[in-house]
Amino acid sequence: MSIMSSLTELLSASGDAAYDWDLQSDHINWFGAWEKLFGAKASPPHNSETFYHLICADDRHLIFGVEEHVLDRQFRLRAPDGRLVWVHERGSAEVENGHIARQRGILRVIEKPQERGLNPETLGKDTLTNCFNRAHMLAQISKTMEAAKSSRRASAYLVLGIDKMSFVNEAVGMEAGDALLRGVAERLGQIIPTRAILARVGGDMFGVLLPEPLGADLPILAERLLQSFRDQPVVTSVTPLHITISLGGVRLPTVAKSATEAMIFAEQAVHDAHQRGRNLFVEYIDSPERAQGNRMLLELGERIKHAFKHDGFRLAYQPIVSAATGRVESYEALVRMFGDDGKPIAAALFVPAIEQLGLAFELDCRIFDMAVRDLETSPDLRLAVNVSGLTVAQADWHDYVKHALADRRSVAERMVIEITETAAIVDVGETRRFADAFRELGGRVSLDDFGAGFTSIRHLRSLSLSIMKIDKDMLHNLTTNAEQQHLVRMLIELARGLGLKTVAEGVESGDVAAWLRREKIDMMQGYYFGKPSLEKPWLAKNAETAGSADMLSASHAIVDASLLKLRALAGY
Repeated sequence: MSIMSSLTELLSASGDAAYDWDLQSDHINWFGAWEKLFGAKASPPHNSETFYHLICADDRHLIFGVEEHVLDRQFRLRAPDGRLVWVHERGSAEVENGHIARQRGILRVIEKPQERGLNPETLGKDTLTNCFNRAHMLAQISKTMEAAKSSRRASAYLVLGIDKMSFVNEAVGMEAGDALLRGVAERLGQIIPTRAILARVGGDMFGVLLPEPLGADLPILAERLLQSFRDQPVVTSVTPLHITISLGGVRLPTVAKSATEAMIFAEQAVHDAHQRGRNLFVEYIDSPERAQGNRMLLELGERIKHAFKHDGFRLAYQPIVSAATGRVESYEALVRMFGDDGKPIAAALFVPAIEQLGLAFELDCRIFDMAVRDLETSPDLRLAVNVSGLTVAQADWHDYVKHALADRRSVAERMVIEITETAAIVDVGETRRFADAFRELGGRVSLDDFGAGFTSIRHLRSLSLSIMKIDKDMLHNLTTNAEQQHLVRMLIELARGLGLKTVAEGVESGDVAAWLRREKIDMMQGYYFGKPSLEKPWLAKNAETAGSADMLSASHAIVDASLLKLRALAGY
């Protein structure tokens, strides 16, 4: 019997499965009891794409985009019967030319996850409302649509958005805002049909899946929900709150042909409801113009997925300088995406598409990992990283960051996480929880684009912020517009009074930079000081410094030699 056969029998006897993954050819060979993971009637995943779809969406960041040499991790697989199964993996990776070329490991099913602190009851759940989360809803829509192929009865997907949630947080505070979200979830649970599936799919949005034959009642349910919120306040532990909602719905599978399309179309319909005045229901109806836009979005989605699989995302670095000294204090890491032709794709195109396609969390984890690697390899480097508001609202993000930086305090202390003001005020409570947790790790949180939203001083004081970045639009006509100068001056004074450092974004001229220096801004960023670069500027700077040091050493050596000659001539 060959060694390989003996190894396979040993693995099968132990109930474990082993794999050998050639990442260069993207082919996976399996040995042992792989049927226990993927089902006896199924085939094991043979490449990254087939493996990707078998892993729980919330756990994919643990497997893909990670370049660890020693593997010891836990994640969840989708079992043949639809259950999520906890798996423990141990293994190692081989590196060639700076990249992982081959990966080998052993997978074992965790039979009693509760004993290891892994609670199956919370899988796919939103921790604030105890509803399912977006990833779970996406999987359920896909499952429902697959079942509908053999039936003529339609299902439907409905999205509810709370009107002006940011103003609710502003008026009554984040504790009441959190209580409102829980109250809305409870109200929905009371009204929607028993077989309907409820999930929190965004900061202020809930999704309701109506499987067949409930989909036929989509307009009736929408009107019932609208009337309920119009007539009765949401009773919370803080105070009764009167709100209105906007609804968007889509028919499955007659209009939306996939789960991704269903989410996009329903959320577009909610946006249409907002545009038409809010407090109403809009059913998504296709049109030639909209169909073309959605085709472009889905085509871009395929390019985005290709970029995830083939390392098509890179970081560009823009310097942030000290206003007092002009020296580079840190860099902002800005994501750039490249197509399979090697050409860059504009961020204005792919970033909104990533959020619409529900890939924001995955991208933010990828960016975060790249930034951590940069900080680990350059001990003097400081980096600022942008994070989507959709990501900050997820408890999984908190856990991901905590796990990544638990033993890397020196890395966390040199990292700043930037959250946009508009995202922060939609879910102030979740933003504060993340800011507190990140500060405990040693990191700092910056409020980006300040001046674009309506954050109150009360929220600024409660968010555990370290830095305020003044929105670049606030610098428009700054040197000639007295009113604009007054506004920027007020923001600088406000930040100083709250103990926050200030950064002015979008500085493009010496005149603007000089005005900001006079007003004692702390830091500045913009094309005047440097455009984003795909190269690592600090490496070039270090090389230049090292070169200068070598020249200085050589000069000292010449001087020392000359002194020795003089001393010899003088008889010393």
